[in-house]
Order: sequence, then structure tokens, then C-alpha cells
Amino acid sequence: MLKEINREKIASWKHLELVKINLEWDRVYEVCSRVWNKNAVAWLLRHTENRSYILIEQYRYPVKQKVLELVAGLIDKDWLSKEQIMKEEVIEETGYNIIQNINYICETSGSAWKSSETTTLFDVEITWEKDKQNLWEMEDIKVIEVPYNDFDSFIKSKMKEWLIIDPKVCMAVYMTLEKTKKLL
Repeated sequence: MLKEINREKIASWKHLELVKINLEWDRVYEVCSRVWNKNAVAWLLRHTENRSYILIEQYRYPVKQKVLELVAGLIDKDWLSKEQIMKEEVIEETGYNIIQNINYICETSGSAWKSSETTTLFDVEITWEKDKQNLWEMEDIKVIEVPYNDFDSFIKSKMKEWLIIDPKVCMAVYMTLEKTKKLL
């Protein structure tokens, strides 16, 4: 590991800060970090009765388009467990309120070269119970349901269309494809 010589805050915003880090041997990095938390959780939802996966479509300004994502949330409330945060986010973003069989997939970094944030991925079953989404005023989230039979081809086609670009989505999907094949 290279020794850190010094660090300098370049900019900061409400939730993020950009820091320039000087390491030994004249190596310099610019790193973006969350100010008030560092981690997130995300869930690949399986609708067991419909034999389908649930993704969400949401506009993301940095790429200036709608993309397909997992239901996810920041760990911004120290008093809640990852499972409690998950339940809140699933209800908020999809309206589904019966959540069961929560299985850990892995922990990953969205982009190790620019941020220290990690995301813990889970595979989660949901059932028919669905209420209205409880979105923030500025959120526009569409729930996408994809049958197990079509999931692999759907994911490949959406990646070609540049609608699935988030590394955590790709990792969760491909780590569960074998499970999907067994469910067929």
C-alpha cells in the first residue's frame, strides 16, 4: 500500500466531497466520497407468484437518460438495519409490501476508482401484496417486471441499448442467473 502524503479538499456539496490525495512516488488521486455516509444496499427482487424479477426504471442526470436499476437505498439512518432500509425502499419505490427470504449475494463497489462507497447486494422474494408507490416529489420510477424465462435475453438487450449501465445491477443479475435457471 502506498503511503499517503497529504490530502486536499477540492470541493464539497450537500452530500459529496471531492478530495485530491497525494501519495508517495508522485501518485495523485481525486476521490469522491459521501459526506454523511459511505454505503448503500440494493436488492434484486423476485416476484415468486409471477415467476419474474422486478427492476425499476429511473432517470439519472449524470447519464441524461432513464436506466434500469435495482431497488436500492443509502444507509443514511444508523438506527435501521439493512433489512429495514430495504423494506422501506421496496415499499417506496415499487409498492410491494410482502418481503421474505432475504439472501445475501455479495458486497461490491460501484466504482472503486472514484469512490469508497460500497453496496451490499441481496436477492429478495416478494409476493402479490402491492400498494401505491410512495415516491418523493421529484422521483419518477417505473416498475418493470420481467419473467424468469425472458430474463437473460431481456438483460442482454437492455445492456446493448445502454439502459443497464450500473455495475451493481450487472453483478446481481449475473450472480443470480443460475438460480433463475433452476427456478424455471
